[in-house]
Amino acid sequence: MKEIKTNSVLRQIIALFIFALLQSAFADTSCLSAFAAESKPENGQTAVNDETEPVIHYGFDGMNEDDEENEEEESPNEVASEKKTTKNAVSYHKAIVTLLRKHGLSEAHISKWAAENPHSTLNKISSLSPAKQKKIADVASYIKKTSPKLTAKTVWREASAIVYYSEKYKIPVDLVVGVAKLESRFNPSAQGSGGALGVMQVVWKVHHGMLSAKSIAHKKEHMFDPERGVEAGVLVISRYVKAYGTIQKALRHYCGKSSMNYLKKVMENMEHSQKHAEARQ
Repeated sequence: MKEIKTNSVLRQIIALFIFALLQSAFADTSCLSAFAAESKPENGQTAVNDETEPVIHYGFDGMNEDDEENEEEESPNEVASEKKTTKNAVSYHKAIVTLLRKHGLSEAHISKWAAENPHSTLNKISSLSPAKQKKIADVASYIKKTSPKLTAKTVWREASAIVYYSEKYKIPVDLVVGVAKLESRFNPSAQGSGGALGVMQVVWKVHHGMLSAKSIAHKKEHMFDPERGVEAGVLVISRYVKAYGTIQKALRHYCGKSSMNYLKKVMENMEHSQKHAEARQ
């Protein structure tokens, strides 16, 4: 278990752990997202120690540029004309190509969005294994089904980030999908109680030091970016797993309360996403 920086924080962690054990024996309190039409109690995420990790410096700044529900997508012809000027064409897994075609898009759209954000995980898709690329398509399809009003750009940035950062921080992809759906229904502009922000509802006032040190986010507005928000949430979950030993305990701290209902909902979301992927075979 990682050593907590201060005695004060250590006492808080111990108190929360004891409180969690006591609560589990009594009536459970839901920690469901307010964005799933249920009230969410004040988020009690606690800080965990930082440690050295490879740092990705983002090339974009500020709030999510895609959160307008009715944003107009570029036509395939417009994007295709831009792609002709690209010397090195990028190839993608057939699952990605098929899903793009289904929604009237093409590989050129991903290339264009990637070019707009040079350090976006969209730039890494073609270098991933076929299995990881297919997983991105599965996650993108599930996000779009869950929240059809999200723009295609947001959907693909989130899906790519979820798969990429799940692998980087050693957290199961389906778990991250389950948490993201429960916390915000994949809405990168979501704001919850207790200062929870973004697609993963990370509490900025608790984790800003670590997120700034990692160059994930230097101000709370950065949390509304789809990829920053995803990485922040996956990193926090991974820290809780290292600190408390199990996914179950990590999620209890991420939720902020001991809540079997929260764990149950995450598991249900994981099962739904897996069934959705199987149905696409």
